[in-house]
Order: sequence, then C-alpha cells, then structure tokens
Amino acid sequence: GHPRRRGRAVSAGPGQAGGGSLGRLARAVAAPIVSGAVAAIVFLVMIQGAFHRGHTDLDFNHVLGTLIQGDAAEVGTTDEALGVVGDTVGPTGLWATILGGIVLMAIHELVIVRLVRRRWIVQAVPLAVLTMLAVGVLFCGLATARFDTPTGLFGVDAGGMTPLVIVLSSIGFAIVGARVHDLARDAAWWEERPDPMTERLEEVAGIEPVDRV
Repeated sequence: GHPRRRGRAVSAGPGQAGGGSLGRLARAVAAPIVSGAVAAIVFLVMIQGAFHRGHTDLDFNHVLGTLIQGDAAEVGTTDEALGVVGDTVGPTGLWATILGGIVLMAIHELVIVRLVRRRWIVQAVPLAVLTMLAVGVLFCGLATARFDTPTGLFGVDAGGMTPLVIVLSSIGFAIVGARVHDLARDAAWWEERPDPMTERLEEVAGIEPVDRV
C-alpha cells in the first residue's frame, strides 16, 4: 500500500480538553483574556484614531496613563512597539486599557452571558452599555477630579464629538469582544485544523492523511 506517516502528538489546549469540565473551565478562563485583549486594542485604535484626526480633544491613552502613573514627561526615545511617541505614560495607558478590557469581558463571562442567553450580537448590547458607563462615567469622572482641565461625564468638556466618540468606541469594543468571546467558548475554535495545502501535497505525493492524535 501507500507509505503512511506517523501521527504527530498535539499538546492539549482549551479545545483538546474536549467537552469535559476541565475543557469548559479552560475555555471559560481563556475566553475573557483573549476577547478582552483583542477588544481593548480595537477600542484604543478607534478612540485614539478619533483624537489624532481632531474629532476629540480627549487623548484617552495619555490621560489614563497619567491617572495611574502620575505626571508624564516628554522623552527623545520611544517604545514604538506599543505605539507610543514621546510619551512616558503611553505604555501604562496601553496595558491599563488591555487589563480593563479583560475585566469587562470577565464581567461579560460571569454575568451577561448567564443572564442574556441569546446570540452573541444580543449579548453585545449590555456589554456596550457597561463599557460606555466604564469610560463615560468612571474614567471621565476620575479624569475630571484629577486634572485641572475638566473632561466632564462622557467627555462633554473635551470637544463636541467626544461623547459620540466614546459611544462608538464602546460599541466597537462590545461587538468585537462579544464575538471573540463567543468563538473562544466553543471547543471547535481551539481545534487544530488540517492545512488544505498540506493535504493537497500529500494527495499528489500519494501519502495517506496523518492520523491526528
């Protein structure tokens, strides 16, 4: 018969753990982390993009970093991998945004998903409201109390379009976060999928498919 290749062992991940309690637990832990990090980056791209295009005077990443770290200083060298230009608090703001995104998605996992047993797009609605409150009330309230230049609730004092920017960025966070979370909770999302090109080459070479272990 045709030559047969030996199967390659695959390390167990959240998907390989299967549908058992261990697999569900692994996915329940991984889903908020993955979705929170991805959605936070999307949120930051949207809200910082609006700032750089002049739609708002709210420099979210800088303000958040300053809230946590203290006064910022202009520097000559930058950590470009984090998208920071001449701002010593930029990395702090970035990592705080990611951590905040993970916290929001953990609440989504523990509360929203259990109360709203509908499709992910429906679950994104309360997640968007929660994100708007976290940014528009909590963050903006802290920024207003901390700095001489007021931000106002939902950024009403930081430029005419700031409230709309916060709302749209929060909706973007919620849609991406809810979708990635829904995918990450599915065991099939973590399964190793065969490479179509590899299968085609094996077929041409007359090699039988590899047994997945």
